Order: sequence, then structure tokens, then C-alpha cells
Amino acid sequence: MNTKSAELVKLAEQKSPTRLTKSLESFAALREGHITNVRDRLVEYGLWAKALSEANSHIAVDDEEIAAATDAYEEVSNHLATNLSWPLESISIKPQGSVSTKTLIRSPNGSEKFDIDAVCKVDISHIEADNPTSFFESIGKALKDLEAQPKRRCWMIPFAGRRFYLEFTPSIPLNTISEQTLYSMAPRYSVSRYRETALAVVDMPTESWKTSNSEGMSKWVNDTSERRLIRSIAMEANTYDRAAASVAPVPDQAVDITDTLRVAIRLFKRHRDMCTRRGVIDAATKPISVIIVTLLTSCYEGLSDLNRSYEHPVELLDELATLMPHLVLKLGGKYRVDNPTVEGENFAEKWNDDGGERYKSFMAWASALSADLQTILSEKDPQAISKRVREVFGIPAPTDGGNGLTTIQPPAPRATPASRGLA
Repeated sequence: MNTKSAELVKLAEQKSPTRLTKSLESFAALREGHITNVRDRLVEYGLWAKALSEANSHIAVDDEEIAAATDAYEEVSNHLATNLSWPLESISIKPQGSVSTKTLIRSPNGSEKFDIDAVCKVDISHIEADNPTSFFESIGKALKDLEAQPKRRCWMIPFAGRRFYLEFTPSIPLNTISEQTLYSMAPRYSVSRYRETALAVVDMPTESWKTSNSEGMSKWVNDTSERRLIRSIAMEANTYDRAAASVAPVPDQAVDITDTLRVAIRLFKRHRDMCTRRGVIDAATKPISVIIVTLLTSCYEGLSDLNRSYEHPVELLDELATLMPHLVLKLGGKYRVDNPTVEGENFAEKWNDDGGERYKSFMAWASALSADLQTILSEKDPQAISKRVREVFGIPAPTDGGNGLTTIQPPAPRATPASRGLA
């Protein structure tokens, strides 16, 4: 399938031929080998997969914390309806970003708050919203009791004493605004995918409406994650079994990380945070999450469009890490990471105004990520694998209390309970 994502992946593969050749040769050898080769390879992958899966579980935010955060939506909605005298049915508040794609992670030190991104869609058939600045400021006034603080396109509500803060973006559905307002919006931003979820948000520095599609971005990530790139090696092994009954069957994988795109987003964001904490990259220039998410999802989508398949999620994780940095475009001397849902929006726009510092940080992080994954995959001993995964992703060492990763030995260990610090 000749899609934009497929073209990006093909370009990335041209820039990283060594890793691709190695992957293809490995897969060809596996297909042509004996059933014992399949079994040995899956056992080997299983050791890495268990450690990475436990790390993924450790950095995830608890469902109870997410539920507590979503309760805040109703509180905000009631404030708006009461203080602005708007009908409650005219206000719709939905999560966006990492919450809606199930890729929210806790901070490495465990004490920082995590942020919940939300969008407030207002039905303008009930209210007046022609002036973007007045619309934005009226929202802030209504949220004064919640100590809301203005940002470029949203209001940040700190929620003192809670484990989270809310970044709340006022908006109106793009398909409900007047032709005059639509005409006044920046013409270079147009909806390219998921048109039905597109919004008009307020860009305060320019005091104008701007096209946005956060829900479309979430739908894109969620839809792409449903596409499966992992081959059913166990099923193929059963075919070989019938021809070689004396060979032991392929073992069942105790840890399932087949939701590989979401696992990659979580683990790669955590690795970025650890690189910042360790001084590998500067916090001021670290790659923002939306760039990581866009590049990974584009890469995953492109691999799917090209009908690529992988023998195990661990191999796919390694491939994503290898190809991801090469999906960044440089056109006319400018770096580009395009928003797939809003044509003309460049998530890497700031990379072109800082003397290349953000790009350098991104490449330094991407290089460290690939190197760290290779050190994990070079380990064969279960205890060494667990130790290296803990070091790379900043997971506490196991104690008598059960914190950190368990040693990977049969029987398969339960996922370690997460600590309460969140990010």
C-alpha cells in the first residue's frame, strides 16, 4: 500500500540498511530452520519480553488514579455551567492525549504530579463565541475558583492536594463555526483525517482561532494499534510439529506485549525521561511526547501498510527504535514532523528556531535508546536481563516488599505492584 507512512518507512529503511538486513536474514533463517530453532528463539524472546512487560506495568498509572482524575471533569463542567449560565448540555469534556490512548506514564522519581489533558467542546448554538479571545478569557474567569492558569491554548488547573493537574483546552466543533470565522482561520491548517472530530481552539499569542484535532490524533493512535504485525509463530510451529512429533511444542508466552505500539510509546517516553534525569539530554530541549507518539505511530502504520511482519513483539520494538529517528523529514532546510490529522501543522516547528538544539537532543536520545535496547537484547541470563531492564528504565531493584522487577524464572512472576508516585 503506497501511503505517506509507508513512504516514510521506506526512506527510513534506506538510512538504516544494516539493521533491516539483519532482521530479514534472521527471519529467513528462522523460517528455513527446524522447529527447535523456533522454540529456542521464542524462549529467548520470552525472557526479554517478560522483563520489558513488567517494566511497562511498573510505569503505568493506576486505574484508580485515572478514575479520580476523570471525576474532576464533572467538577470543571459544573463550574462552567454555573458561572457562565450555560446549559450543562452545551458543554462536553473529554480526555485527550496519553490518557485517551492508554499511554500515560508515571515519573521516574514518583513524586511529580501527572497531567491529564482534556478538551472542552462547547455547542455554540447555545452561546456566543465569535470572538476567540473573549471566549478563552470567559472560560478562565469561570474557573477562577479552581486557580486556573492561562497557557497558550489551554487553562492549567493545579488541583492542589491531588495527584494530578488538568490541562483544559476550550474549543468549538469546527463544523459548527460560521463561514466568516472559518475564513479568518489560518489557511495553512486544514483537516486531513478524522474530519468529524476537528475543532477550533484559541491560539492566544495570535488571538485567533486555530484548527486542532486532538481526538482525531487519539483515534489515529488507537486505530493503528489495532493493526497486528506479529506473526503467529506458534501456529506455524504446530504445522512443523505434525511433521516432527518428537520435537517439543513451542512454549506458551507467559507475558503478552502484543499491544506493541502502546508498549513502545510508554517505554520510549520513560527512556526519554530517564535520559533527562541522567543528564544525557537537557530538560529544556528534550523531545516532546507528541513527536515521539507521531513518529512511532507513523512508523507502525507504515510497516503495516507495507505488510511487514515480525516473529515477536521484542523484534518489533527493536525495529521501531531503529527506524523512528529516520522518519523526521528535513525539507528546505527545515525539520518536519507533521500532524497526521491537521495538514500544515508541524510538531517540530520549534526545532527550526533554536540552532538545532532540540534536534540534537532528539538524536542523542534516539541513539541512547537503540544502544540501551541492544544491551538488553545482548543479555541471555534471566537475572542479567532483569537487572539491565531495571537500570535502563529506572525501575527500583526488587526487595522483600516486592518493589521493582521480579527475577525471570519459571513459574512466571506476577507483575510487581506499582508505587504511588505518578507522572
